[in-house]
Amino acid sequence: MRDLNKQVFVTGLALLAMFLGAGNLIFPPMLGLQAGDDLWPTILGFILTGVGLPLMGVAAVAKADGDLEHLANRVHPLFSKIITVAVILLIGPLLAIPRTAATTFEVAVNPFWNGYTQIGLLSTTVLFFLITLFFVLRPTRLLDNIAKILTPFLVLFLGIIIVKGVLSPAGQMGPGQFATPFSQGFLEGYNTMDALASVIFGLVIVNSIKAKGITDRDLVAKITIGAGVIAAIGLSAIYIGIGYIGATTGTLYTGDNHGQMLSFVTATLLGSTGQMVIAVAMTLACLTTSIGLVASCGAYFSRLTNNRVSYNQVCLLTVLVSASLANLGLAKILEFSVPLLITIYPIIIVLILLSLFHGLFQGKKSVYVASISVTTALTGINLIGTWFNVNWIGDTMALLPLAGQGLEWMLPALIFALFAFFTGTTEPEIQSSMNSAK
Repeated sequence: MRDLNKQVFVTGLALLAMFLGAGNLIFPPMLGLQAGDDLWPTILGFILTGVGLPLMGVAAVAKADGDLEHLANRVHPLFSKIITVAVILLIGPLLAIPRTAATTFEVAVNPFWNGYTQIGLLSTTVLFFLITLFFVLRPTRLLDNIAKILTPFLVLFLGIIIVKGVLSPAGQMGPGQFATPFSQGFLEGYNTMDALASVIFGLVIVNSIKAKGITDRDLVAKITIGAGVIAAIGLSAIYIGIGYIGATTGTLYTGDNHGQMLSFVTATLLGSTGQMVIAVAMTLACLTTSIGLVASCGAYFSRLTNNRVSYNQVCLLTVLVSASLANLGLAKILEFSVPLLITIYPIIIVLILLSLFHGLFQGKKSVYVASISVTTALTGINLIGTWFNVNWIGDTMALLPLAGQGLEWMLPALIFALFAFFTGTTEPEIQSSMNSAK
């Protein structure tokens, strides 16, 4: 029992560190600043999507032996491949991994670089990804390396900032800027990408646990879910702390750059020392996330090719693509990422919820197909309207319930799921898919 608790704790620290990346640190302070005296409903909404959904994702994937494909197979094998590849690319080399390197430069390097921005960004990304590879190319020691080497320093430096900001706020909360604070926080939580990451990190966590000789499926799931709870508690405490610091900045910061806002807050609280503290904290946070994501890409695509492309080769290719995109800069990456996240997040949310309530609706495949299909259709149409500036699409979507909160897909997904439940039958292929997952 003692060894089991230790394994849960170590795995939880590693998972916390992997989750705690760029978006987790740059979005809550700005959200707190804009929320002002509406901080608490705003941060609650943020925690629901930034912590609650990742925890549910970890639980759902743990029960499927750490594999998103096993969950998505309940819709269709082709859908399973497409959604898994799409998620891994989004939280991997196309968006999330480049964002970790770009944010490291924006917060940790640029304030000390004296204007040589492009050279500094290039130098930062090269060094950043060399360090990432150092950890990633040792997959059997990945969890221990992260938990024992990186996480303690990350928590220490973040703790210094939060304690100082809570005990000696830089200013006072201003008036809130959001018409619907809770909904705004809920949508902002998408930007952490953690719900997407949770269904992928599960593969790394499960593989690392099995590498230690723990092969019982129920025990692996128990360790993974326990680790998810530890990570969720840690994330919630950090979000509340840095959100409060942002809110009490008041009118001291007037810009709109998320990375620069975080640097400003820490410099205000701790002076020149603050810039060094946040530089170290941000670097560690982004490194741990980058390590987890690159390892996830390596594990998945190596398996997808039946090991014809090795884990190390995939990791090297992932790092090369990520480093190239990181040099576009943080602002460009964030501008590109938001429409894609709003499109794919609802699909993953519905899939996670269906998986957690799988037994309640008797495992009917039609429930998965109906709810996922309508969600995919609505979010896909919305993406087309956004990218191609088709006004009538936006106007039509605005007529749906909860559209003002960005949740226009929720009620249709529920209605289609209920209709399929009452009209469909329990298909045997779902059971066989579940058995293959075991």
